[in-house]
Amino acid sequence: MRYSVTDSPSKTRIHKAGNAFSSFVATVNRLVTDEAALPNRIAVFKEGHNLTGGLSLGKAKGWFEPLLADIMAQGVSVVVNDIPLTQAACDSVEQITDVPSDWVFQQNLYITPREVQGFVPHCDAHIVVVAQLYGSKEWLLYRRKMDNPLILDDGKEGLVADPNEKLAIAERFTVGPGDIFVIPRGRYHAACAQDGASVHIAIGCAGIRPVDVLWALAGSAMERSDLRADMASTEATAAAQKYLRAGGQATFDLPRYPRLAMAIPKDPQSLSFQAVLDAL
Repeated sequence: MRYSVTDSPSKTRIHKAGNAFSSFVATVNRLVTDEAALPNRIAVFKEGHNLTGGLSLGKAKGWFEPLLADIMAQGVSVVVNDIPLTQAACDSVEQITDVPSDWVFQQNLYITPREVQGFVPHCDAHIVVVAQLYGSKEWLLYRRKMDNPLILDDGKEGLVADPNEKLAIAERFTVGPGDIFVIPRGRYHAACAQDGASVHIAIGCAGIRPVDVLWALAGSAMERSDLRADMASTEATAAAQKYLRAGGQATFDLPRYPRLAMAIPKDPQSLSFQAVLDAL
């Protein structure tokens, strides 16, 4: 199956989460209650600058909400990385957007103060499904795009736009709680919270790419002494082609984050830290 949203549609389709909203909220609530695991997941940003190194994260219970209130009052955005979504949430991604549930591999939570843009325009090397959980957020999708970008050894070189460059806007729209939409792979985008705090999950999705198979085959080929032998060019090419033909019968899976096996609380309609957000 090939799912392609590389070319931005003329108008982004805004889906409604409906009953799936509770599965996303429950995932976040479960994560936040596990405060021992949070310090290694949290990052904070202001105007695109990473300020995480200056954080003093507590080890006792009850530190997350006071910290959240303090730093958001200073106009700082909070990111909680690598949220393990429930299977129900992954299934909802496919049911709502048609992006296959087994393509889900990374989930980050973004908590943004009012009228703050946490990041400069950038694109991602994968499809992003955005689920808005609290507040409203304005999104900008730019005309600029990269053609099926990858993150290689040089990191995210080229994925982040020059903050001084003015990009042409393709779309501008605002989403609210329960809205879900898809950002195409390689499409430059940015977002800004509106008249209050905003919370959304960015769900990274990627299928198996042909280059993944080639990289996997190359890695396994390094372990075979006959493929490391010296030989003439034509002989080496023939040996490599034979190996590739044989490897074409194999299947390769990318590592995925585990899906949580948990019972969803009955209709959780609000985030556990919503009182902090309301106070802002």
